[in-house]
Amino acid sequence: MRENVPFAVRRGELIERAVAVFSADARFPAGWLEGSLADGSGDSYSDIDLHLSVVESAWDEVWNGRRREIERVAPILASLDIMGIFGVGCLIEGPVKLDVFFEREGGLASRPRIAVKRLWGAPEIYDRFKIGDDLGDAAIRHALESSVLGFLQGATWPVRILARGQINTWLFCEILLVETAIVPLMLLETDRRAFHRNMFTRAKLLPPSQREECARLVERIESSVRSGDRAAMRDAHIEIHRKICELARAAFARHGLEFPPRVESEMAAFYKREWPM
Repeated sequence: MRENVPFAVRRGELIERAVAVFSADARFPAGWLEGSLADGSGDSYSDIDLHLSVVESAWDEVWNGRRREIERVAPILASLDIMGIFGVGCLIEGPVKLDVFFEREGGLASRPRIAVKRLWGAPEIYDRFKIGDDLGDAAIRHALESSVLGFLQGATWPVRILARGQINTWLFCEILLVETAIVPLMLLETDRRAFHRNMFTRAKLLPPSQREECARLVERIESSVRSGDRAAMRDAHIEIHRKICELARAAFARHGLEFPPRVESEMAAFYKREWPM
């Protein structure tokens, strides 16, 4: 990680200010980082996932004034509450990307955590955490099945988009397919957290041979669009489709799931038969 990159410098300074402000406030007995800055997968451009323990007596005051509390550290340029949890996603003056998660002190042991990097707080607070890298078989199976079947149930989209003349949309979606389907399936071979990692950090965790294979697929997609060759676009997509099926079939077998038996051949035949030329 290159700490002299301007983004990393601003990030480090913001973390230092957050520690100075919140550690001096008795309402926040502990603060820590999670995400890529805690689990070792971060780089100079990773964002901040800051977690704040809040004493029960101050919970309503803190949560109702959450943006005011964050702006004690630095002005907010834009923010949005994170759905389903007590968190706020922020773009902070600088700019710096900062997500702040507020946690009741009494509920710190209620959920598992992948990794934690302590910023302040008594050791006995952190002793309550359930920390472990393994998500469990059920969570992995659910993520794998949901992701793969989500792609496959919508597999007619390339034909429909090209038939409408949306070339740039097709290009975007094809590259996204490599990044969000092939990359995590490759990574899942060695990393049980593959589908739960930030999509922007997964590719760099692959071995060089697999990174090169993904780069080759993207170049093939881009080249077919540059040349306007619809047959080349079709063949590139079929290769991507078959690669997804190959990786997914093996992953399903490893995790005790049943891969749809006909989808690979049926869709390849469909692409060859009905691809807009």
